[in-house]
Amino acid sequence: MSLADAWEEHADEWIAWARARGHDGFWEGTWPALKAALPDPVGLTVEVGCGEGRATRSLLSLGHQVLTVERSPRLAVAARTSEPPAVVAVADAAALPMMSASAALVVASMVLQDLDDLDSSLTEVARVLCPGGRLCFAIVHPFSSAQDPENFGIDGPLVVGRPYLSERRYVDRVEKDGLSMTFVSVHRPLSAYFTALHAAGLSVELLTEHGEGIVPWLLVCRARKNSADHSMAPL
Repeated sequence: MSLADAWEEHADEWIAWARARGHDGFWEGTWPALKAALPDPVGLTVEVGCGEGRATRSLLSLGHQVLTVERSPRLAVAARTSEPPAVVAVADAAALPMMSASAALVVASMVLQDLDDLDSSLTEVARVLCPGGRLCFAIVHPFSSAQDPENFGIDGPLVVGRPYLSERRYVDRVEKDGLSMTFVSVHRPLSAYFTALHAAGLSVELLTEHGEGIVPWLLVCRARKNSADHSMAPL
């Protein structure tokens, strides 16, 4: 099963989970950190992986003109029928249905660790960005996703039973206040993200890490599309 198929399978769980305000770390953690990295709204903002639309609604409230992409048909319907409604294209992040150089900003809120093809997706992000355009994203911190799944959510010493540098799929099943959610994601080391960004012609200009526990759980990054094509430049 692909990561995209897993999100479609658990779409109803996610809609209930995400819309229970304060149920997870989005409103107090992810969104404030991601918001702080966003440039002012100018031109088109493309959101990759909008889910049920909570980040989309937050972007709209800041004055962004947002066009979203979501791979899961059920999540796309939820985003389209939310208030305010999102403009959603059902498509894969590795094949964005937008013209080249059409967007000033691309936003991906807790999405990149859930993509089947990170390299192609970031290449597509760079394609749709105008020169000088920005990508702002939040991901599960690789230090957190490297942990053994049974230690997720436990504030204690880092327990890593497999090599940090090895990419691997993991499943995180969470229950809270009568709701449950199954997250199927990929652990990638930080170097995998930076290598993919560089190959796509995106230069990191801001990186922040968040979490009050021993291990940070959130990483936020802003990258700028280079004016020239540096995708083949050596590291």
